[in-house]
Amino acid sequence: MGSHRPRLIILVRHGESVSNKDKTVNQHMPNHLIPLTENGWREAHHAGAHLLSLLNVDNNEVVKTLCDKYDHTSEDVKHLKQNYKRLDTDIDTKIAFYTSPYRRTRETLRALLDVIDEYNEINCGLSYRLAEPYQPTGNKRSAHWSLKDFPHGFYKNEEFQQKTERQIKSSQQYIHYCVKDEPRIREQDFGNFQEVSAMREVMNKRSHYGHFFFRFPQGESAADVYDRCATFQETLFRHTKPQSKGCDVVVLVTHGIYLRVFLMKWFRFTYEEFESFTNVPNGSLVVMELDPEVDRYVLRTTLPKWC
Repeated sequence: MGSHRPRLIILVRHGESVSNKDKTVNQHMPNHLIPLTENGWREAHHAGAHLLSLLNVDNNEVVKTLCDKYDHTSEDVKHLKQNYKRLDTDIDTKIAFYTSPYRRTRETLRALLDVIDEYNEINCGLSYRLAEPYQPTGNKRSAHWSLKDFPHGFYKNEEFQQKTERQIKSSQQYIHYCVKDEPRIREQDFGNFQEVSAMREVMNKRSHYGHFFFRFPQGESAADVYDRCATFQETLFRHTKPQSKGCDVVVLVTHGIYLRVFLMKWFRFTYEEFESFTNVPNGSLVVMELDPEVDRYVLRTTLPKWC
């Protein structure tokens, strides 16, 4: 890609979590440690197959096989309208992933990488999943960032590919990726342990007050999230400058509210427009595509609104 600007920026909402299913877990489990449900893992693997289908690859038969294997589309995801143009058809070889450090987002990322690793394994014969795969959790509640020569919170699959490069024919595509743990794209802070009946009352107050400016006791407002989102986008702009040697695709693995705030900041939505949107379904993708004719990113996903 001549300009080196990512042709896609994709936001992924994590798969169904235990607290999405049962709010009482918030009373005794820290929010950042809440895992995916079994259904959430299926949603996340389906999101990985969806992500793969958006990439420009050299073996679409493998993509079709993996999409069939991980087909687990909920009705909510089916109704999320996509208008992806695929304006640039150059092969994608580098993906940058940013993930919220919460367990449910890291587990969702692991499922996305499962699908990409499987594509590389089938297409190139490299069993990366048997080497040093990214692990979302490990001892002492920390993730496993396996490659020792990278700083903590950074993971890359290129070193393995370089060691085994002789196994790959020049005509075979190997998808490189790197992962960066990014606390600024974490979920809105609702406070610490959350008693269900008290939170129900707080949520009712938020509905009357407004979702954007309402600040949770001991937590954040969406306006606070907007402020840290702004600093993260300054970092992300370094990947989207024409002169940068960036990636073909950037993926953010994040949460429902942060996802909406990110789009609000990027596309300069008013707070009234923000209030009209609701969360995208768990395990769904929101696609931003670079349109060279207007020299900007265009939102290809229609966001759901409150009924």
